[in-house]
Amino acid sequence: MSLKKQTLWSMLPLLVVTGVNIVSVPLFLRFLGPERYALWFYVLTFTGAFGFMDLGLGVAVGRYMGVALGKGDTVAVREYWGTGNAIVLPLLTSMALIFVLVGVVFGPAWFNVTPTYVNLLRGSFVAGGVGLFLSYYGQYWLILSQTHLDFKFLAIVRTSTSLLQVLPSIPLAWVTGNPLVLIVWNSVTAALQLAVLAWHGRKNYHLGFSLRHVRIKRAREMAAYTSKTFAALLVNSLLGAADRLVLGRLAPPADFAHYTISTNVGGRIQGLSTAVMGPVFSNTNRAVGNQNSVAAVYNETFEFVFPWYVLVSIWVAVWHPILLRLWLGAELGVSVEPLFTPIIVACCLTAIANISGAQLGSLNRVGGILFFAVLGAVLLISGVYVGWKWSGIYGVAMGFLFSRVAFIAQDLFTIRLIKAGGWRASRTWGQLGLQSAVGAGFWSVYLVIDRYSYWNLCLALLHGSLVGAWLLWVPVRRLIALAANGRKQGRNLA
Repeated sequence: MSLKKQTLWSMLPLLVVTGVNIVSVPLFLRFLGPERYALWFYVLTFTGAFGFMDLGLGVAVGRYMGVALGKGDTVAVREYWGTGNAIVLPLLTSMALIFVLVGVVFGPAWFNVTPTYVNLLRGSFVAGGVGLFLSYYGQYWLILSQTHLDFKFLAIVRTSTSLLQVLPSIPLAWVTGNPLVLIVWNSVTAALQLAVLAWHGRKNYHLGFSLRHVRIKRAREMAAYTSKTFAALLVNSLLGAADRLVLGRLAPPADFAHYTISTNVGGRIQGLSTAVMGPVFSNTNRAVGNQNSVAAVYNETFEFVFPWYVLVSIWVAVWHPILLRLWLGAELGVSVEPLFTPIIVACCLTAIANISGAQLGSLNRVGGILFFAVLGAVLLISGVYVGWKWSGIYGVAMGFLFSRVAFIAQDLFTIRLIKAGGWRASRTWGQLGLQSAVGAGFWSVYLVIDRYSYWNLCLALLHGSLVGAWLLWVPVRRLIALAANGRKQGRNLA
């Protein structure tokens, strides 16, 4: 399966969930109310801050297994997998307990919750700890399938379980109005996905827990890589969520909800890049030692995703007034509007940088990832502080956008390291310039049409369709050419 097909299969569940999520956000806000919606996201924000929970072991196991598979060393594959399992199970259990303890003890003092909801927040942290363990251990098994390039299977499983998690949550929120119920349901679906992934791994790769294959030498071999990965994850998880952690303490629940609506959509768009990271990471692992192949992986992936993230950024910048009005209603849409564009653009830049992040991990340049993560965290904290003092939540959104400079620097470092194109390629800037010109042309309609007119929806659809068709034309033309060549070869053989 080609790299692009792997990426598309990997994107499928995220695209489906993103669409469902965008539709469901105003429903959840309406059914839960601003304060309980904010409480739900307090727990989710704290969950995101525990993104270092496996200490980077899952990434390390995936990296070393991928290199071993590239060499055809199946014995080493079993040893890496079994050794990782022996470490990750007690580790995740301990980290989940720490999550619950910290959330229950310090959560009510940190986040802006009224006394009425203190016990609800504590109960949500307990349920969130269970879900955290199940999600991260499921992620460990997901890495096993990614390492074997089984992206079609993962797309089917993740799409199914994600829909099972999101769709019933809407009526549950409507009936109960309780975020704790939603967190419990999330834990149930995480357990189901874990069971399916473990069954598939045992059946197709003949790998269960594999504890009899535990080897101390494999643990030592992965130790240095794991420690560097852990440091990068720690910075990204704790400080990467600094904007929401600070706002959770400073901003009232209604303002926090407005901000999280924007970051929720931006996070979903950014999350599509995790679908890119899996194929990039796994294919680069198998290409280690061949610089041309590594550069080809970067170039192919960058050229595939960059135009689409440019389209999303420009389309949102031009049409967000009417889109938010239609999606959230007039009053809520106006409140979210100033925050929306800078957050979406920032998330698109982060998504593009995940390509270089995945490759640096494969190339054992985790120190570089850590450096740029620290730089991004410093810029984010500075941006949040200065932005809040300058202009409240809007200033925080602009500070968040400013901090993405660190990830552009990461891209440029990687491009130079592997001698790839990316941001240095002339076609990249030609693409950006052309799409910007098209966006400016459509934006000029505001000179004659009110920005909140529903007629703008037709123009927004036309804008997206024209650029989308243009971006699809080249790959579609290649498919037509391949099909024509196949028919011609078939006639020659006949």
